[in-house]
Amino acid sequence: MCAAYMNITVAHIEGGEVTGSIDESIRHAITKLAHIHFPASVEAAQRIERLGEPSASIHMVGASSMDILRSIDLTNLAAVNSYQKDFGFGTFIDLTSQPYLTVIQHPVTTEYDDNLLHVTETIESLEALKMPTVWVMPNMDAGADGINKAIRQYRDRPKSYPVHFFKSLPIEYYGPLLNNTACLIGNSSSGIRESAYLGTPTVNIGTRQNGRQRGHNVIDVSYDHTKIISAVQRQLTHGKYPSSHIYGDGYSASKIFQALANAPLGTQKTITY
Repeated sequence: MCAAYMNITVAHIEGGEVTGSIDESIRHAITKLAHIHFPASVEAAQRIERLGEPSASIHMVGASSMDILRSIDLTNLAAVNSYQKDFGFGTFIDLTSQPYLTVIQHPVTTEYDDNLLHVTETIESLEALKMPTVWVMPNMDAGADGINKAIRQYRDRPKSYPVHFFKSLPIEYYGPLLNNTACLIGNSSSGIRESAYLGTPTVNIGTRQNGRQRGHNVIDVSYDHTKIISAVQRQLTHGKYPSSHIYGDGYSASKIFQALANAPLGTQKTITY
């Protein structure tokens, strides 16, 4: 907003997407304040144009995270094992020797009072599946306190299978973890975007990613442990999917560079409706 008022050209990366969270409102507001658009998918680019932005200002470049995934060693689970020894908490899991699940479940701000109940359904599914599990803790959006409370209770339960918790993971460790997991469970955008690029089987729970374009690697379920269990079992049977480039091919940075090098840096928008 400040840049727009100061006649500074604004370039917006990854606009035009629809999700089931407050991010959608903020994202579309930025789109209307921006002058150059770099959406991550064809569907998002089309939506930006329907919002009235000139087609010449829209460049479908893909998501920049794919550039990083393309550049790192996605087979290096030994490095993730080593990182486990110094970071996170819970049981050490030798990721190189056995199939494992990965869980990332963030709060949904518009479902504040229900987040604890929702993540409890996920926990009940893990108790039934009894597989080694890596859990990456939620972000700090409103409702995280409910999810963290459920995780603390779960962490202290006796379990017959190992679980390791990370507060967060640098991409050089998260990339191999995601690439090699038997199934990603939860509601993270990485289950929709990066997992499509990697072909990672994903079970997407609830509403947080509503409206976002999916690859064939995603099964959507409601907050119901029986449905989560069934979907995970289907994904375990299926295994890895072919890579999909619906969110980019790993070369977004060069495409953004070329577009910026040739873009007119005007600040008076001419909107077409």
